[in-house]
This record gives sequence, C-alpha cells and structure tokens, in this order.
Amino acid sequence: MAGYVLIAPSTHSPSLCTVTRRPGFARFLQTALDFLHEALGPLTYWEHGGTSADFGSPTSACVDHAHLHVVPGSPPLTLPSPPVVEAVDLVALLDEAHEDWTERPYLLVGGTDRKCSLTSDIGVPQYFRRQLAQWTGEPHSWDYAAVPGEVRMRETVVRLLHRSQGTMR
Repeated sequence: MAGYVLIAPSTHSPSLCTVTRRPGFARFLQTALDFLHEALGPLTYWEHGGTSADFGSPTSACVDHAHLHVVPGSPPLTLPSPPVVEAVDLVALLDEAHEDWTERPYLLVGGTDRKCSLTSDIGVPQYFRRQLAQWTGEPHSWDYAAVPGEVRMRETVVRLLHRSQGTMR
C-alpha cells in the first residue's frame, strides 16, 4: 500500500529488541514514527523478530536483519496468541521486552492509535503481511518477491519528499 515504509538499523541485529541496547536508537525510532505519523496520519507497525539462522527453527522473519514495517492507517492486524508483553507504544515495549526477548523469536504489532504487543513467533512466513494483504483485498500481495508494488513505492517516495520539503499534498 502507498505509505509502506521499513525502518532498519544501519548495523546488523536479528531483532529490534537487541537493537534498543544501542544508545539513541529508541529516540531514532520515535523520531521516525513521529515524522511518518505527521506525514501519513495514524500508523500501524510490526516486526517479525529474529530469524531461523539465529534460533535454529523456522520463524516468521524472512530477512536476517531487524526492521520495522510501518503502514498508514489502522488495519486490524492481530497476534496469533495473547500478548506476552504489552505497552502504550513501541519504545516502551522494546524497553520492557529487550531483556527477555533478545534470544527468542517473536511477533510484535502496534500503532500510533493502539497499544504495542508482543508474543512468541509461530513460524508463519510474513505473518502480518498476509493479514494486511487480506485486509486490502489483495490476498496474494503479501509476497514481496512476487508483487513488488513499484507504483505504490513511488507514491510513498513522492509523499515523503513533499512532506520533508514542507509541501505535503
């Protein structure tokens, strides 16, 4: 969907729970989310924390690097089981969860208009992208390798460029 953005650290980590130990990263995440919220309105975000290479069993992550998926709006993304950790926002959740979740794969979902929650990963590739694809009425668009969405990517770049230059349309 237009407005879909990934936020990733510049150095390698398997999950955001491991990255938050780095000074300033939580502040960077909050600044990025504030900018995107201002540019695109309410946001929903998620992470598939950790990969099979790090944990020895299949996980929902398909890329061996921490990254936060962010989309505009409030799609009804849900965890597969009750939350193990819940907080008012992403930074608070990562602060609370990082001690217990640096060595375990997890699924995390939240938004600027909802709590942030985390539970154990169930090993379904692209778990949240599949839900988003159903919600948008494009059930096969979850597979980023098969449906690159170049037009939407260009729309996102234009929206963010206009916003960063003070000419949001």
